[in-house]
Amino acid sequence: MTDVAEAGGAAGVLAAVGAVYDHVAHAVPSIGELLPLYRDLLGGVVYAGGISPWGGHLSVLIEYRNGARIELLEPVRRDAPSIGNFLTASPRGGLHHVTFKVPDIQLTLDRVLAAGYHPVGTNLEHAEWRETFLHPRETGGALIQLAQAAPGVPGALAQPLGELLEEAARLREEDRARG
Repeated sequence: MTDVAEAGGAAGVLAAVGAVYDHVAHAVPSIGELLPLYRDLLGGVVYAGGISPWGGHLSVLIEYRNGARIELLEPVRRDAPSIGNFLTASPRGGLHHVTFKVPDIQLTLDRVLAAGYHPVGTNLEHAEWRETFLHPRETGGALIQLAQAAPGVPGALAQPLGELLEEAARLREEDRARG
């Protein structure tokens, strides 16, 4: 058995800047259809969520007794830059990315580049959530998200889950009506 603390190598590059595993994300056409699985059958508790105007998606975070978390992502518009292309290629949805949180995204980017990786989808415009990604071509098939979150982000649900799901449906309908 390998001792994770002593593994070193490439794994240590981001550990040295404080990167920690946070969650895995599952992109789906409908979060409401998966709640019976992740919440009711598997026992998760919805603890955060909201609509990302710049990502064009609804995000719902679910936590389990051991602290493990999963994020469910659902588009609220057809051109959702965050998950639109993914769901076009995989209409039923699927595991979208693995997130590691970092305390300093700029330092993280510097280290990632120095290690020979080519970050994609870098977005540093929003102080509450700054992110970059490592493309699956360079990571053995997994999209890796590296994110710096402001304190308290993600926050608790700003409205009841049912209302949030209804708002997402309304936004999708408005998007379809615009053509």
